[in-house]
Amino acid sequence: MNNLKARKTWVIDFNSALPATLYWDSSFIVNFAHADGQWHSACVEFGARLDNSRTLSYVSTLALDESWFVLLQLMIKDDYPDKSFWRIVNDNPRVILNYIERLEKITDDIYANSRVRVVSVGTHTPRLALNNMRDFFLLPRDALHLATMRQYKLTHLVTTDADFLAVPDISLYTCNPALFPSQ
Repeated sequence: MNNLKARKTWVIDFNSALPATLYWDSSFIVNFAHADGQWHSACVEFGARLDNSRTLSYVSTLALDESWFVLLQLMIKDDYPDKSFWRIVNDNPRVILNYIERLEKITDDIYANSRVRVVSVGTHTPRLALNNMRDFFLLPRDALHLATMRQYKLTHLVTTDADFLAVPDISLYTCNPALFPSQ
């Protein structure tokens, strides 16, 4: 019999007990910040729970970059529903100026939260990310998020995406029912 403990990804409901530390995936930030997001209400409620808890949250500069890009796409799509994002931005790059204040507000709120730490991606993190791509078949951004989590010794992640289900020994806090194992 193998003495190794089974390695597993734990999927945890937003209503469960909170961990001491938690890494924010960009999907959580986007759903929290975009009122039309599929999981907006649940993410806002979870964010309020975090604000009233002792949990220390970590947000990487990578997650901010990714969130800004997705939010920019969503806001432009809301304002120009009949045109593609790239067509609008390529035709008039200055259009992004219409959305900078909103992105700044979201970012300022994150930085102002005393329970949130904004962290950088380390210089060796990209090499670890390549291993994550190989080991767990993650796309580059998700592999970098996982490497950043490991850089800061974090094992709990808040996300609405299924991307990390293949990663053992982490816990995914989510409101997305598709992430929970079928009964």
